[in-house]
Amino acid sequence: MDRRVIRTRRLLGDALLALITETGDYDSITVDALTTRAELRRATFYLHYKSMDEVLLDALQTRFDQLAAQSAPNAERDAIGGKTGIEAFRITFQHAADHRALYRILFASKSAAAINRRVRDTIVGLVMAGLQKLPPGSLPLAPEIIAQSIAAAETGLLGWWLETDAPYTPDQMAESAHRLINDGIRALLPDVRLAPPDGG
Repeated sequence: MDRRVIRTRRLLGDALLALITETGDYDSITVDALTTRAELRRATFYLHYKSMDEVLLDALQTRFDQLAAQSAPNAERDAIGGKTGIEAFRITFQHAADHRALYRILFASKSAAAINRRVRDTIVGLVMAGLQKLPPGSLPLAPEIIAQSIAAAETGLLGWWLETDAPYTPDQMAESAHRLINDGIRALLPDVRLAPPDGG
């Protein structure tokens, strides 16, 4: 991709995330407000994007890519993308905590479903990478079903945690998600070596 295109998209994405955090609202931000903040022309916006949601998901993808990169070393550890260890969950919840103000606003917006789907897809990708290394026919359920179930449970807890003021730390949430998901997954992977319960 051309460097000028990358720079323009980064300017728009950074401006949008800044406006969301400052105003506490995503749904009311207009193209005019965004391009003014980014110091770009309105026409420039439409050269690169068709909607505000496209800018948002593009800007968030950078964060999700960073999350995936952080999780990659753990994903190599076992058959379910590192999810047998607490550290994989800790990375996700700490990431959410670091950007809590932004994500709380977004999870309450009209685009919450699209954002949730993008987070879920990131987790599914990590889990599927591990499951696909297992011998064909070694699982009692389709890999996609297992991956989607793990991702749905984790994103469900993540969404609830972000939307509330529940008095739980990222570490406590990671431990809870780890125990809930692993207790269920152990029955499906009896012959796969799992990390110890307290092993990150």
